[in-house]
Amino acid sequence: MHTGRLSALALGLALLCACGKTLTVEEPRELTLRPATSAPTKADPELNGASLGTDNTYVILASASATGIPEFMTGQLYTYFGASGKWLASSASGPGLAGTYTHDPVYWPLSGVEVDFLALALKPEAYDALTTPPGAVTFFDASHGGSAGGVTIKDWDTYDNQYDVLYAYANNRTNSPSTVPLIFQHTMAVIGFTAKSTTANIFTIKSLVINGLDYAGTLTIDNTNTDISAKWSGVTSGDKSLEVPNGSFSVPPVGATGNAIRCAQNLLVIPQISRPITLTYRVSSSPVDMTLYLPLPRQAWKAGHRYIYNLGFNATEIKAEVTDVSVSAWGDVVDESISIQ
Repeated sequence: MHTGRLSALALGLALLCACGKTLTVEEPRELTLRPATSAPTKADPELNGASLGTDNTYVILASASATGIPEFMTGQLYTYFGASGKWLASSASGPGLAGTYTHDPVYWPLSGVEVDFLALALKPEAYDALTTPPGAVTFFDASHGGSAGGVTIKDWDTYDNQYDVLYAYANNRTNSPSTVPLIFQHTMAVIGFTAKSTTANIFTIKSLVINGLDYAGTLTIDNTNTDISAKWSGVTSGDKSLEVPNGSFSVPPVGATGNAIRCAQNLLVIPQISRPITLTYRVSSSPVDMTLYLPLPRQAWKAGHRYIYNLGFNATEIKAEVTDVSVSAWGDVVDESISIQ
């Protein structure tokens, strides 16, 4: 996938000759990456914050464009090598199991040559799924700003393929320093639900469905303008359910725990305006399920943010409603301690 390794080596030799007596060679500098390296706290199904960790749970696909070399590097795999403590180019053509990579260095062009970078971070299984069929993930070519000009992920069904894909860019970089810092941003938002009841053992949640959810389309990350952008096109919408563990969730009483109780798996969604939900639940005294349409507060579900809606159940009036919503950046909330019952 890398096309510029030989040209980079050729450019790395600056020859200065005076009357055939003096020869100066510029030592080639290896091109390494530096994403956030603190160990992340992983929740389902997303990675909190923008830290990739050092265990190759997430790997990087990097592209770069230089003056005169618009496709200097295209979709080059970078993995973390523990022995060196660095993110280095790998000879593998795509992500695989950690520990199977071979270091195959990429070198910078000459000193002073400016290089633009665009990178994706994702799990190996996400790469395998999103690049089938071939061409589903495409970095822009020379006629569209070069390899670092942008990348498209075509026909991505985000509901069936719950992958946390991140992107980062670094423009106008030179080989000093030789390591490129990358600050990754999330492409998706996270939706979740918690539940509380005024009385124990009264309500059981059977299903949660988001109505008219935008769940599939083509994502284009564009690095050709002054500000990078991530936009969706050809979007498909439909009703999509959130997984309720074991198909049933007994709503706990208020005060039963210090934490809110998550009643369904979190869902990664395309950024969009909030959608209403359909809630199906059962009251202990009733032999049949009850279905309730619940509007959510109107707000934009933004990439890199988590939206947790609390469902309040009232035994006195036998009703359920959305009582509040918590909005946070992914790195601000760690919810592994929230039990799913």
